[in-house]
Amino acid sequence: MLCLTPNMRTFALITWTLCALTSVHALEPERRPPAGMVGVVRLPELFGDPCERIQHKAVKLYSAPRTTTPIGTIEVTQPGVLNEYGSCGGLEVGLLMRGGRPAEALVTVEASYEEYAAIVIAKSGPWCKLYRHSGSAWIHEECESGFISIEKLLDKQMLYLLEGAMDQARSQPGGSSPKPRALLAAAHQDEQSLYARLLGHRTVGGHTWLHIAASWVNECERRPAPQEMFKFWLPLRDTSDRPNVWFHARGC
Repeated sequence: MLCLTPNMRTFALITWTLCALTSVHALEPERRPPAGMVGVVRLPELFGDPCERIQHKAVKLYSAPRTTTPIGTIEVTQPGVLNEYGSCGGLEVGLLMRGGRPAEALVTVEASYEEYAAIVIAKSGPWCKLYRHSGSAWIHEECESGFISIEKLLDKQMLYLLEGAMDQARSQPGGSSPKPRALLAAAHQDEQSLYARLLGHRTVGGHTWLHIAASWVNECERRPAPQEMFKFWLPLRDTSDRPNVWFHARGC
């Protein structure tokens, strides 16, 4: 079992970011999901076994919900290959827009161990708007069958708080309750070294609040005792609409 220290996580983030710059299938830096993210959509027709010799199905892209004329497709632009060690890699997936423009990186997150999904920043019925660095693109059939909300994505995962999240923690959902005593007493602690789990969520005043159970004990080393755990509420998003928490897709 591998456990990453904060320094190792920083190194991993740099590595993932560099990989994103050189691959058509780009990994969004895992430690900072984009503003407006509402969930992900799995695309098994593209991200199945990358070295399996199958005909990958292209996913149609649309300019807006309930339109019928595609503006492009998401396709496998380079199949995965087996390396000398017997592992598979090199799969590239990109957005091919009409007009002959070069393939654009499909930005994804690792939704679970080595299973990638496209980032969704808006949903309208059975339509999903994909995260892009510029422009707009919606998918339909795949959204209806493969969408996972961010609340569901965070469930049963090992979570960590992102920068600035600790200042927004409250003892009750809503902005008027006091900050939890356990966090007041640990103001010197690095919030990203807090190990957390999602207990549930609630909507208050139009905003989603997450009920969090957390501990400063490294869960990769041992299970925290009940007296080492504490609970608090945290808004799902910060003032810039970015999620306040994220998860370790590969566990420890």
